[in-house]
Amino acid sequence: MSSYQPHPIEKKSYEIIEGLVDFSSYPAAHSEIFKRVIHTTGDTGFIKGFNISEGAIQSAVRAISNEALIWTDVTMVQTGLKRALLKALNLKTCCMIHDPETFQKAEEENTTRAVAGLRRFAEQKVDSPKILIIGDAPTALQEAVDLSLKNQLDAELIIGIPVGFVGTESSKTSLSQQKNIPFITNEGTRGGSTVAASIFNALMIWTLKANA
Repeated sequence: MSSYQPHPIEKKSYEIIEGLVDFSSYPAAHSEIFKRVIHTTGDTGFIKGFNISEGAIQSAVRAISNEALIWTDVTMVQTGLKRALLKALNLKTCCMIHDPETFQKAEEENTTRAVAGLRRFAEQKVDSPKILIIGDAPTALQEAVDLSLKNQLDAELIIGIPVGFVGTESSKTSLSQQKNIPFITNEGTRGGSTVAASIFNALMIWTLKANA
């Protein structure tokens, strides 16, 4: 796949979105992300309060181009990633939340399965770059920040878009304030697995364009 060819309905949706929102003030890569988020949520206001750190797009493109390993906090995020794009870019994904080892670790360490899965992932030694996509669990996002500050997590990008009312806003604030790992996040309680997946889908499409 040298480029991404949207379905005619998706293409028409994008045309409608471009008529509703003025993207002229955004960098092209940011616009690619924002359009896909709006397409996923059906909400033109969803992109307000997004925070894309300096160098995040470049780091993402570099990591994706070098066949990054993609970790997701829940299987819904993993399922939302476009398979054709993953295959075209030779990307592998992993989600450890349902592994028996994760259940055991969560129980032993008195934490959530999302946190236990992330700790297991951080302990792994892999040669490829790593990208984290968190769309459900603010506990996992806060743990990612904490591990990065302790230099115990090596990643090229964190997409942190958890949803909810307990710990969600504070975890996003923590991500925005750290400087160790490039990130994409948003303000407030809104987010979710489909949104997180849509952001990475946009980054895969952007990488294909950049490498065309």
